[in-house]
Parts: sequence; structure tokens; C-alpha cells
Amino acid sequence: FLSPQAERAREFWIATWVKELTLSKNISNDVGTFDLRLVRSHVIAQWPYSRLQEHRNSLSKYLSTDGYQRIMTCLVASTELSQNFPRLLGVLLRLVGDGMASIRKLSLKAILQVVNVDPALMAQPSVRKEVSRCFHDEAISVREAAVSLVGDYVLQTPNLATAFHATLLERILDRGVSVRKRIVKIFRDILLTNPAYAGRATACHAMLQRAADRKEDDGVRDLIHETFHILWFNSKAFTMGTSALELLELSNSTPGRKASQDGTKAELYCLEASKQMVEVVKVSGSPEILTSLVKGLLFGFNEGDKDKKVAERKRRQEDARNQCSSLVSSVIELLLAFEENREQNEDDGKELVALLSTLSVFSEAYPELLVPHIDTLVPYLKGDNSAKKYEPSIVSTVSIVVSHVSSHFSRAELNRLMAGELSTDLVNIAYKFPDRAVSAAVEALCALTNHPEASQGSIQEKKLLKLSIQFYSYLLKTKDTCADLMKAKKSVRDNVRRALSALGSVCRFYECDDAIDRQNLDFNNFGIISDVSKLEFAKNSLSNACFAIFMEYLQKEDEATKVLALRAMNGIFISRPRVVLAAEQMGIISATLSDDASAGVQLESLKCWRDILLAEEKRIESGAAKAKMAAKKNITVSKKISGDQDGDACISGSVLTNHATRLYEMTLISDDKIRYHLVDLIGHLLRQGLINPMETVPYLLALQGDVKCPQTRSLALKLLVSEGEKRPDMLRQRIAAGIKAAFNFQRNVYPRDENGMPRVTALIQNRIEGTGKIVTQTLFDSVWVESSLCNKKAQRQGLYKQIIGLFEKEVSSDITNLDTKTCDLKRHEVDKLPLLLFASQILAHLPYNSLSDPLFIIYHSSCICALDGNEILVRFAALLGNDICDPNVEEDELEQAAKLKDPKESKQAAILFNGNIDSQKFGHLCVEASMMIILLKLKNFLRNSYGISETRISEYLPSEKDKLFEKGVSKLDESLFDGSVESIFEDSKSDIDWDAAIRTYATFRVLMREGSADDAPIHVQQSPTKRGSKRKRDEIDIEQTEDIISPKVSPP
Repeated sequence: FLSPQAERAREFWIATWVKELTLSKNISNDVGTFDLRLVRSHVIAQWPYSRLQEHRNSLSKYLSTDGYQRIMTCLVASTELSQNFPRLLGVLLRLVGDGMASIRKLSLKAILQVVNVDPALMAQPSVRKEVSRCFHDEAISVREAAVSLVGDYVLQTPNLATAFHATLLERILDRGVSVRKRIVKIFRDILLTNPAYAGRATACHAMLQRAADRKEDDGVRDLIHETFHILWFNSKAFTMGTSALELLELSNSTPGRKASQDGTKAELYCLEASKQMVEVVKVSGSPEILTSLVKGLLFGFNEGDKDKKVAERKRRQEDARNQCSSLVSSVIELLLAFEENREQNEDDGKELVALLSTLSVFSEAYPELLVPHIDTLVPYLKGDNSAKKYEPSIVSTVSIVVSHVSSHFSRAELNRLMAGELSTDLVNIAYKFPDRAVSAAVEALCALTNHPEASQGSIQEKKLLKLSIQFYSYLLKTKDTCADLMKAKKSVRDNVRRALSALGSVCRFYECDDAIDRQNLDFNNFGIISDVSKLEFAKNSLSNACFAIFMEYLQKEDEATKVLALRAMNGIFISRPRVVLAAEQMGIISATLSDDASAGVQLESLKCWRDILLAEEKRIESGAAKAKMAAKKNITVSKKISGDQDGDACISGSVLTNHATRLYEMTLISDDKIRYHLVDLIGHLLRQGLINPMETVPYLLALQGDVKCPQTRSLALKLLVSEGEKRPDMLRQRIAAGIKAAFNFQRNVYPRDENGMPRVTALIQNRIEGTGKIVTQTLFDSVWVESSLCNKKAQRQGLYKQIIGLFEKEVSSDITNLDTKTCDLKRHEVDKLPLLLFASQILAHLPYNSLSDPLFIIYHSSCICALDGNEILVRFAALLGNDICDPNVEEDELEQAAKLKDPKESKQAAILFNGNIDSQKFGHLCVEASMMIILLKLKNFLRNSYGISETRISEYLPSEKDKLFEKGVSKLDESLFDGSVESIFEDSKSDIDWDAAIRTYATFRVLMREGSADDAPIHVQQSPTKRGSKRKRDEIDIEQTEDIISPKVSPP
């Protein structure tokens, strides 16, 4: 379309050419003499080829590339497609909100194609709003498409990556595996193109957490490991990115400098990778996750050597080991640069701790690399680093590095360091700093003393013994001064704390080669030595005396001292497992785990046992015990073959196994910290095979009810998923016991409500992020979804039968002599009914994935009600003198009384008070009827929620195959299940609440009549059936199918 100016110019030139042509040909101006062909030929002649080519050449001298682009943009903008683009974009945005997930996904992909050409499209608020909404879409494929769209956009415009950082980061927790994989790839590409990306620390930390999560998918975990290998441990990674290293100005004029340029680029990239690692440590606050990653990348993640990728993994491990030296050098370079540019601010300490902690990662994973740099680190042990707040962390981190690296010192290096002030600095730390720093410094001093090249009576050994004697003397002097050290001076408490921490670390880390505990330890060896001059490391003299004095402080009245003494005693348990047997015989272990012990002591006891189990596991798996045995010259070949070096490894676990019952009881302790560390300890016991999973699973299921402590609930879930993968049948078999345990947990642990009743519920309501929609889940939804229970129909049905079995009549509950068992009736009403309501909530709101699941529950509910419910009706009729042959054919007088405001005062209820009715028996029958009421309500709720017709219920058979169109079922109604029943017996009396009993009686009869009408068989006209065809439910011989499809019910 021409502009008005261009149109007028066109008209002007045509008129001019016509005039010229008229004058040249002497054509008259009469009408009809105008020759159009002649005019057209004249106009075309104005642009001969030579002139046109000359004109083009002249234009090329003045138009740049940008000019050409603007001309093309102007031409494209005038097309019909461009003018209608806003309308087309609106159509795409409306399709993004379509009801079908496939259309929403394709719409996002269409927008992605446009964004790849024109990234400015994402700047429009309407587009960003719709894309942001799709990040919380219920369909995984739509969320993946939205993530891909934003990922491609931020890769094209790196400057805007930080604007979408938080949005992308939260999707790394998405339940869709494909979404998490896409997020990892996006962050990998961002960091490759821009290693200095502002959000790199949080992104790397989030990916490391996902890789460390045991529930994470193997594909996602492998992708994360591969990502970090590329980012940090790939020597050619600098060639994969472009933008970050383009700032490096290198001259390309000299061809011979290509190799040096690549070397400089590699060093710069390695420096950026080191910065990333330091920032990750700073964000996480601990180097543990990073240490696990580095160890795995260097030496493998225990993947095995049976798959096809073993050669590739070995190559990557070799590449990672080669790159580690450069990384360590880069971190040291960062440390030196930090000291040069340091402004002596207090916050500098946090940066210094992060740098040193990163070095500690390599000291544990690859200690040889830190030996050349030890002189750079030792000065930090002086404790004068101008960072008072972070000083303990600085000295403890460097002490840990020294501990890890010391075994790789040569004799000359060791003697050189000992001739300096290293040992003196470590001793000074023990006198000045808090517990953690004291323990780390003592461990470093013990490591130097235990060095194979250290001589007998070396400098470090003498200083270690002198330090131990001095602390022991102080504890000896203070032990009788005060029974409650909280009443003592603060300086005394601090010194006692430091002394206990130091002596516990000495007993744990010092290796006494000439002292081997006998099979049966003599208790008399554990005595306090008053003459400190007799203390020595030989024959465990110092260790035995310390154990005795630790016991003295364990008897103190204040909790803080007890905890410190127990922690110090744990050092002896780790280094000398046979002492655990002595402690068991003395009753120390039982006392610290009992209810009489304070919460702090119980918590510390659980932590100590965890440390003992991990220390034994590490000692065996690392081969340290075997190497220590091989280093001994006087050991026989038979002992080497028999493996006596691990003879004491099972002692601690065996002792703790004897207290498994007490550990299970501790799940009901109200302290959430104790419950969390208890589950952590149980996880280690399960992994090491020290406790029975069959006994443990119900308690882990019970902790799914710990809704107020998500960490404990999540950790218990991990253990359940792990056990479910190993033994899926066991998890199904123990579900009923787990429901009972979860019910008892909530009733005992959580406080009561304002009415004095326990807050017991099997439901959790969560708000979906981004939509505001509230979703109801059961306590066991996570177990159901993440374990293998929901994958197989047989396992699902077995689980449902376990839960429905709680409603079946128990023989022991048929109480005949009610006059002498009123207390049993009250307990039955208090315990059984709330438990059944708890179980019915679970059945009502489990995330079923096929219509056959609720049908199965309805079927078995009908079976139980048909037998037990009709039996209760007959017993009611016999008690009230009604017709026992047809006890529920119509509404009776008590049902009419139930409709009144005061049922018990009505004349219809007079039959209950004429003296001929056993009131206790009537109350007990009402309790049993309440159980059936819950089951009947559950049946009706499932039928209405899933829109199941009576015809489908009547035709259903548990043995039939799932129908294809009945899979992927969803609820029609999101209302909550209400199975509440009235209490028959009053709380503090054995008297019956007659109004509640009459209403319960009436409700039971009404529901039973409705259920009987619903379950009536459908009679259809008989037609010839083919051989082998299925028969209707009412045509099946019940005797033939009883063992297959009938639930376990008691006979009437």
C-alpha cells in the first residue's frame, strides 16, 4: 500500500511523461487520440538496463546492511500477514488457555517459533502473563513447553536471564521429570555462555540438592552430574561458551599464539568455575553436598560397571582428576587475591570461610593436591584473621584440611611443619575456641601424632598428652564442686565444656596401637586416676580414666552437662566398640533413651548412635581397618584371612538392635527434633540391615501423620519409598497396622482442640501455587504416588482390602456378658469408631487412577454391610421384640422418634424404658451400627463423587479387567467426606446418651434400606450366550467364587 505522498508523486510523473510524449509526437489533445501502449513504452524506456545497473551501483555506495534491513522491514510490515499479526497473536494467547492440554502445548510451541525470530515479543505483558500462568499448569507437557519457551528466550537475551531466574528455579522441584531435565539444561546453557551469571550460586545449589535427593529420578540425577562435569571438570569447557570470554582481548595477528590463547582461556574459565564453587558453598552454608559431588565425579557414584556407559564414565573421571589440580590452584589464587584486596570488614569472614571450605572439599576428595599449598593455609590457625564472628569456623575448617592432608605428608614435610608452630597453634585453639573448633584442632593434632613417619615421643605426641592431662586435671578438680553446674560461674561451665569436648576428641581420634580390648572388659579398668602423672596413652590408660570421669559428669543434674558428657563418651564408643557392651551392662544406654531422661539427653543419644553407625560403616567401606591391619608387622596370616580387623564392627549395631522397641516408642514423643533424628537413625539401621522392616514400616507410616513437622514426614516418606521398591508386598501388608499407628500418633502427639478432643484427621488441604485452588489429600497420598503400590492392580486391591478389613467384625468384639464389661464397651467406642472414621477418610480421598478402584471398595463395603449389617438388624429386632425374619422392611416407631426434637421423651421411644430392654446391650448395638454407618456413608460418597451408576455397581466383578475408558478417572465433586457419627456413651459415665442412640439407630436403618434397594439385582431377559461368555453377577455361583472375590467377613 502506497502512502499519499507516493501516490501523488506517481500521478505527477505519469502526467509529465504523457505531456513529453504528446509534444514529441505532435499529437493533438482531442479526446480519443491517447495511445496507452505508446505511453507505457515511453515509461519503460525511462529505465534502460544500463541506467538501472548504474543506479543500483550508486545506491550500494550509500546503503548499509542496516539500511537494507530497514527497507525489508518496511516492505514486510506492509503485508497482510504483518498487519493481522496482533489478531493472530490474540488467537494463540486464547488457545494457551484452552481446556485441552495438547492444544495449550502446541500454542506455546507456536509462540516459541515467533520468539526465536523476534525475542521482543516476550516483552508484551499479555504474553508474559499467559506464559507465567502456564508454569503452574496441571499438565506436565504444558509446563515443559512454557519452560522451553522462557529458556530459549533468556538464552537469546542473556541480560534478561535474571528476570526469569526465580521462575525457572522453582520449576526444578516440579513433579514432572521432563520439566526438571529441561530446567537443568537451561541453566547449563546459561552458565556455559555466561559463567559470571548472577544467579549461578542458587541455580547450582538447587541442582546439587536435587542430585543428592534419594527420590530423584536417575535420568535427572545423571544429567545433573553430567552438567557439573561439563561446567567444572571439563578441560575443554571454555570452547563450549562464547559470550563470557569474548571480553578477553587477544591479538590474532600472530598465528603461533593460538595455543597460548587457548591456555589463557582455559585458565580464565577454570577461575570462573572456582568462583562458582565458592559461591555454592557460601549459599549452602556447608560443603557436604559439594563434597559428595566431587567425590562422585572423581571416583564414581557407585553406578556399577555393567551398563554401556562405563567407558564414558571412566573417561570423565580421568578428565575430572586432571582438572582438579587447576581448580585447587584457582581457589588458592582466589584466596590470595582476597587477602590482597581485603578491606578488613567483619563480613569478609564469610567470604574467607567459603574459600577455605571449598579447599576442604578437595582435601577430603583429593588430599594430595593440597600438600603443596599447606603453607598458605597454616597461618590461618593463628586465630587472628580480623573476623571475630567467623574465627571459630576459619580455624576449624583449616584444622579439618590439615587432618585430611596430614597422611600424605612425607617425613621431611612432617618434620618441617612440626619444627614450626603448627602443633602449638592447634593446642592454642583447644584453649581458646568453642567446642567445634576444639574438636577439629584435636583431630588434626591426633592425625599428626598418628602419622606413620612420626617417631615415638614426637613433639606432637608430647603436646597432645600434655593437653589431655591438663583438661583431665581440671575435670577431676571440678567434678565434686557442684551437682548442678548451671549454678556455677560461667567461666567454670565454659572450661568444663571445653575439657569434655577436647578429651572426647582425643579418645576418639588417637590410635593406641599397643592396646586391644579383650572380649570381656573388666569394669574395674574404668576407674578415675587421681595421680595424673600416671596417665599415658599406652594400654588405654587415659581412655579408661576419661570414661570413668565422663560417667561422673553424666550424673550431674543439669541437662547441658549431661549432653556434653554423653557426647564425649561417644568418642570412646566409636574408637573402642567393645566399651559399648560395658555401657550396656552398666545401664547407660537404657538410661539415656528412657522417658526419665530429659529431651536434650534423648536427642543427643540419638545423634551419638547415628555417628557410631556412620563411623563403623565408613571404617569398613573405606578399607581403613584392613589397611591398618596390613600395616602391623606382628599380625598372623590367619587373622588377615579371617578378617579380624572388622570383628568389632557389628557390636554397636547389635546393642542398638536390642533397644529397637524403645526406638519405636519414641515416635510418639512430642518433641519434633527428637522425632526427626529418630527417623534419621532408623533410616541408617534399615540401610545396614539392623532392624526388621516388617516391624518398622507401620511406624514410618504413622509419621506420615506428622503434618506439623514436614521434614520428619518427608524423611519417613523417603524410607517408605525405599522399602516399597525393595519389598512392595510388605508395604501393602502393613498398611492396616500403619493406619492404626498414624491414628494413635495424631491422638497422642498433637494437642487437643478447644473442646478437649484430639485433633485426629487423615486429610491435608494444600493450596496450589499460582491458581489458589485448594486440593484435599490424605496423609498417605505421597506414599501411594511415589511408591510402586499404584502400579499394579493386584497390589492396589490388596491394599484396599487391608483397609476395609478394619470394618469387619472381630470375634473378640462380640461381648456376651455386658453386665461386667462396661469399661470394654467404652474403650471400644472411643478407640474403634474414630479409627474407622480415620480409615474411611483415607479411602474416600485416595488419588485413584482407575474407576475400578472405587468400585472395588464399594463392592467390598456392600459385602460387609450385607453380612454384618443385616446381623445387627436382626439383633436389634430380637432385642426390641420386632420381626426378625424381615427386620427392616419399613420405618418403625424409633425412627419416627428420631425425627423429633427430644427423641427419648417421645411416646414412640417408651419401649426403651419399660424395663424389658437391656440398655447396655442396646448401646453396644448402636456402637456396632455406627461402624456400619461410616461404611455406608463411604459407599455413597464414592458413588456420587465418581458418578458411578447403579448398573455399573451391580455388574462389577473384582476379577474383571480394567476397562480402557475407565482409566484416568477424576472426581466430579471435590467436597469433603463426612462420616461423623454421634457418641453413644457419655465421656465420663457409662450411661447412654439416648437421643444419640435413637438417632444412630434410625440413621442405620435408613441407610441399610437405601443400600438394599441400590444393591437389588438387575434382572434382564435371558438370551442365548456364547460359550465362555461372562455371566451377570446375580447368576454367579457364590460358592465357586467365595475364595476369590469375597472379603474376609465373619458369619452372621
